[in-house]
Amino acid sequence: MMRKRTVNIIKTTVALGLVSLGLTTIAQESKSNVNPQSKTEHDCTKLCKSHDMKTAKIQFKKGKVYELAFADIKPDKMNQLNHDYFPKAMPFIMKYGAKMVGGFSVVENESDMLKSNMVAIFEWPSVDARLNLLKDKEFQKIVHLRDEALNGIQLGYFEVEADKEIEFKSNKIYEFGAANLFQTKSAKKNLDKYFQVSDPIKRSYGGMYPEFILNLSHIDSKNQATYTPHMQFIVEWDSLDDKAKLFANKEFNSKAKPLMMKAVEKADFVYGTFNFPE
Repeated sequence: MMRKRTVNIIKTTVALGLVSLGLTTIAQESKSNVNPQSKTEHDCTKLCKSHDMKTAKIQFKKGKVYELAFADIKPDKMNQLNHDYFPKAMPFIMKYGAKMVGGFSVVENESDMLKSNMVAIFEWPSVDARLNLLKDKEFQKIVHLRDEALNGIQLGYFEVEADKEIEFKSNKIYEFGAANLFQTKSAKKNLDKYFQVSDPIKRSYGGMYPEFILNLSHIDSKNQATYTPHMQFIVEWDSLDDKAKLFANKEFNSKAKPLMMKAVEKADFVYGTFNFPE
């Protein structure tokens, strides 16, 4: 049974780009796509939740490599990352063509493997581009500044089947799910049946429908990955309360969950909020 733990939220925007073992980057491109919502055309006597909502549209592209970095950053080393490591790393970031497409503050962690208080997604032109960075002798001289600031990090490398634009919202929770299936003939059938049975329950349990917004497939990272799940996905939730409500639902537990347990050998879930450039 998975151990559930809640971790502290770290909201330093610059630090989002400092957690990858490969490199970091300022999310300038993402910043240009961040659009604070203007007030909707209705009268409010009190401030509406939607008035404060921000959105960021992120393009995931076929042919690119996406690095998911689950980092456990030492709070007392944040300044070292911000002021010592990052300014020195920036020229290398630009040299090897990678960028950070999004960062997330962890608000709930249900994983023993992906222990983290920060999640970052990086886009690389290729697996070899990251390897070239790691071989750079000048970059190697500053790696200790990054490593000293981390309790640990887990890295996965993935691709998408087709171009897809995802709109992340400031008032939503994002689940990073990683799962390995049983190596049996029935596992895939049970998983398909799970999705079929669970869908109407997810639409009627009393909360907002949890939307699968992105599926990723792991690739050959040339020994750079520290975890390689069969399935990696991102789900958008309205709130952690909705997540708890669904998983406590009697119909879900009696009809859908048994199918999932027959299909999935191991699963890890990390929940976070999207961090917007200030």
